[in-house]
Amino acid sequence: MNIKSQKEKCVVIVGAGPAGLAIAKALSGMGFIINIIDPKNKQEIVSPSYDGREIALTHQSQIFMEKLGIWQKIPEKFISYIKKAKVLDDDITESILIGDLIDKGGEIGFLVSNYIIRKASYEALIDSRRKNKDIEFSFSDEVIDVQNFDSFSEVKLRSGNTINAKLVISSDSRFSKIRTLLGIPSDMFDFGRDMLVCSMKHSKTHDRTAWEWFTYGYTLALLPMRKKFDDRQYESSVIVTMTKQEINNLLSLDEESFNQNITQKFKRFFGDMVLTSPCYSYPLVSVYPKKFVADRYVLIGDAAVGMHPVTAHGYNFVLKGIKTLTGLIDEASQTKEDIGSISLLKKYNRRHKAATKPLYLFTKLIIAIFTKEDSSAKKIRKIFIKLGQLTFIQKTFTKLLMKE
Repeated sequence: MNIKSQKEKCVVIVGAGPAGLAIAKALSGMGFIINIIDPKNKQEIVSPSYDGREIALTHQSQIFMEKLGIWQKIPEKFISYIKKAKVLDDDITESILIGDLIDKGGEIGFLVSNYIIRKASYEALIDSRRKNKDIEFSFSDEVIDVQNFDSFSEVKLRSGNTINAKLVISSDSRFSKIRTLLGIPSDMFDFGRDMLVCSMKHSKTHDRTAWEWFTYGYTLALLPMRKKFDDRQYESSVIVTMTKQEINNLLSLDEESFNQNITQKFKRFFGDMVLTSPCYSYPLVSVYPKKFVADRYVLIGDAAVGMHPVTAHGYNFVLKGIKTLTGLIDEASQTKEDIGSISLLKKYNRRHKAATKPLYLFTKLIIAIFTKEDSSAKKIRKIFIKLGQLTFIQKTFTKLLMKE
């Protein structure tokens, strides 16, 4: 698959996750040959498995996904609606309520399983492939080297194939091998915690509210999924954040003991809680590169900004970055400019940093305030909660969640 003769039109996308598939969909039809490289086999991309992760989406993300043709591929039964978000301190006496000031019947966002988004993104991309005939896949393969030249980049694959491209787009996770290969340093912060995720049904309503509960020693979150089961019980995505050893201890419990443990951790706030899915655990590590671009190379998705999930903005930043980058590429393409020029990529770098860094830093601040257990940190937590109860602060948070 050596396509040197077409390098003037070629774009390489490293990673066929939700970010890689979405940017390929956004670029399809612009006159490029789009090569998507991923180490997974085709079946894993076509029919991704449930992985426990639920993705919170803003209204702007939903609108952009609809423009890309992805939203239409998500069956209604897999979309949950979030009308409020609530942040609680350990004793439950103080909380911040977000979204309660919007119109009755409205919602601040949506919740869709990660594997459903992946599947919908692939199906939408295949529609474009049939129409535009500009998408090529290299499954079960990976990039082992990238060499930059004046007018193109040479991408070498483990299979022995070489692709010459005007632009290489990396969406290969927050631990991006290509980012490291090209020498882009990153601010990587290990929170020293793992996140356990699963689905559970419970007897008391979630009220279509996303709950974030900062207790001392661990953090709990509950995201509303379906309205209710036929047996009049509710279902939510449950997230527990603790040390790796504590997570492993939880995972070693039998199902009945696990249910009892989680029910007690939530202080029976949602009644009896019962597992409805397998459990998965993930390390909590945030990543923010010093820059998002290099010669003929650009970072998107988690490779660009790997967020802590507490502010639930990870995939929203993915889509925001894709919208910014593809807009610049489209403009350059229309005027016959080089889509891999450093001047174009620097524009993306500036805009995406401006869009993401404030919330990235704010998220780290929240985690620092709400996970420390010394007396001064506890006092700051109380002050933060009090400030969050002010009407104008709640309106600001609500606007951020709904529109960013």
